[in-house]
Amino acid sequence: MQQEAPERARRRTPDPEAPDRRRWPTVLGALLAVGALAGVVGVAASVDLTGDSDRDTPSAAAPAPADSPGGMHDQERPDQVAALDPASRSAAEAGVRHGWRMVAGDEFDGTELDLTRWAPYTGQTTGGVGRHLAENLSVRDGRLLLTSRGLTSAGLHWKGGMQYGRWEIRAKTNPGTGYGDVALLWPVAEDWPVGGELNFMEIPKGDRSETHTIVHYGEDNSQVGKTITGDFTEWHNYAVEWLPDRVVFYIDGVEVFRTMDPDHIPPRPMHLAMQQDIGPYGKDWIPPLDETSPDELDFEVDWVRIYAP
Repeated sequence: MQQEAPERARRRTPDPEAPDRRRWPTVLGALLAVGALAGVVGVAASVDLTGDSDRDTPSAAAPAPADSPGGMHDQERPDQVAALDPASRSAAEAGVRHGWRMVAGDEFDGTELDLTRWAPYTGQTTGGVGRHLAENLSVRDGRLLLTSRGLTSAGLHWKGGMQYGRWEIRAKTNPGTGYGDVALLWPVAEDWPVGGELNFMEIPKGDRSETHTIVHYGEDNSQVGKTITGDFTEWHNYAVEWLPDRVVFYIDGVEVFRTMDPDHIPPRPMHLAMQQDIGPYGKDWIPPLDETSPDELDFEVDWVRIYAP
């Protein structure tokens, strides 16, 4: 340039070296039914969580062409810097800790990407250095893989969007100079920057020792946020809470940055996007590929969960 679901009856201590494999399809089905009866979609201001919209309806053979969110704009490293709290557990979820009401998501338990939920990108990467290819997206062993190979990469967005809510993903990045991994909320109207941008996981440097939480706002692409240091080659949970009076970012269930300035709050519906971009991009942001860059690099996502506002 983007949650404490109900506690399970049985909780196991997760392996910190492995993705969190807890599953909830039965719970999700029940919640979706209850949410529909309660009018959750209406409350969320024209929410489309099912993906059954007319906006993007790609088939597996021919995904809808789209450029990566972000376009050509300078990314700024936030002035605020803090270290990831070593006491936080990498398996802790903001959704679970705060009792958020889950209404949609994807556990990536199948063998291919669910195109009723997701729209792959097939346009240029942010900054125009490379190109996203739909074939660089895959689902394997309960994970979504966004793979970069040379000057080709991968990106996708959730079909449909909503105004206000909470989003959380479990993800890990792998070392590789020249590739930047990002999870963000992007305006459905494509009216950046006035429509806002909420980057709740942005890891541009090859050693994966920093992630950034950044709010973009206003006609001049103003930015506020925080840099968090830690080992982001490990599995972590990244979340953003966007409500009329605040934007809050979490890592492993712990709040890392908050703004309540009305000027910072995005004005219109947004949707989740995830991508791997290719450098060089920005001022000291994603560096160019070099002799140490891997031939192939994965951005791995264990699950995505979306919560009602």
